[in-house]
Amino acid sequence: MHRAVAGVVAALLILGVSAVVAEETKPDETNLSKHWQQEFGLEERIRYEYKQDFDFNESVKDNGSLFFHRLKLNSQTSLLDDNKKNILDVFIEGLDAQTGSFQTKATATQVDNFDLHQAYVNLHRLLGQGIDVKVGRQEIVYGAGRLIAQPAWSNRMRHFDAAVAHFYTPKIYADLIYAQDVKYDDNNFNRSLDEEYLTGVYSGYQKDKNSFLLEGYFLAQVVNTTDLPTTRYTVGGRWQGKLPADILCDVEIPFQFGHAGTKDIRAMAAHVDFSKELTSWTWKPKWTLELNRAGGDIDPNDSEVNTFNPLYQSTHTPYGDLDFFRWQNMREVALNVSLSPTKKLKLRPQTNFFWLDSKFDSWVNASGTTLRSQTSGDRNYYVGQELSLKVNYDVSKNIKLESGYAHFFTGGFIKDTGADDDVDWF
Repeated sequence: MHRAVAGVVAALLILGVSAVVAEETKPDETNLSKHWQQEFGLEERIRYEYKQDFDFNESVKDNGSLFFHRLKLNSQTSLLDDNKKNILDVFIEGLDAQTGSFQTKATATQVDNFDLHQAYVNLHRLLGQGIDVKVGRQEIVYGAGRLIAQPAWSNRMRHFDAAVAHFYTPKIYADLIYAQDVKYDDNNFNRSLDEEYLTGVYSGYQKDKNSFLLEGYFLAQVVNTTDLPTTRYTVGGRWQGKLPADILCDVEIPFQFGHAGTKDIRAMAAHVDFSKELTSWTWKPKWTLELNRAGGDIDPNDSEVNTFNPLYQSTHTPYGDLDFFRWQNMREVALNVSLSPTKKLKLRPQTNFFWLDSKFDSWVNASGTTLRSQTSGDRNYYVGQELSLKVNYDVSKNIKLESGYAHFFTGGFIKDTGADDDVDWF
């Protein structure tokens, strides 16, 4: 812990010195340095959780409280042109993550003493008006985050050592991507490995923020860090547009191919949701119906892998708040409504129903950990139902509160494969 404190102090000193320098070199009207701008940021997050029967077995005494703390400090130096548009950004951010517990074991995988989270240079409008290049350690998010995302819920946030070239016009955009996933190594500097990397292109067309959207992508992921070397290609598209009665529809369908060891990869996934916002009603309800499916392996003994892999997907919110599922070997129907009693207060009740796509493949959670792996015998497809309520309250522009409760009603698959007690989470 003392290393974390020392790191935080060092970072604060660096930010403080930078602030003094920025203040002392404040330019006059004839100095070219008048176009430099310095910004600083700090984010502090404290989270408490209570978990009960997450192993579906109430006879095991593993219930208890978890405490999470995350601190981020950052600094951005920007060079602006005469129109105050960015020419160059240099961004540096450190992150410290800690956990504690009561009556249960602390989450060791969510601890990372103060380390470098982001450090990149972003060059704007190269060769004219339509090319940006960002190089260095950075967060990467695309589309709705179903394949490449930056999950903010996790105490340790995902980041990449990457180079991204962003081409854009007022309506069309495309990114060329090379990224290496940074692996967390507590008490050591976090590093990426060239044995695991992602390359590809992500492109799209959108007239304006609230209009028709069409995106397409081709992504290649190479993972040679395990005993099963894998090269996985993902090609797909996403469409978003308005249906009659002002219903917003979002559809995404990716297909995967390649090889995992000696086996060929052939897998698909699909997402569709329908939402309707009733702004003239009390509390301005927004209803959303969501359908998800992701392939599971049909026959583990053949020469083909049908398990869809969601790459570096978003976690926690897309497929229930309990993190029991991700876009892999699953079928889901979800219904939620967002309510706004006041400008600061939002309520979101939701229910999710889950099935396995294939009984011959494992059930995995949001982080990819196998929860149940029984692939033979008499089993049901239905895993269970999650019922949840989330409450958000913005105290001010910079202070935000969030609370939630979820209950999981176990279904036939869990009952057929072991302990089957319900789950609670706060």
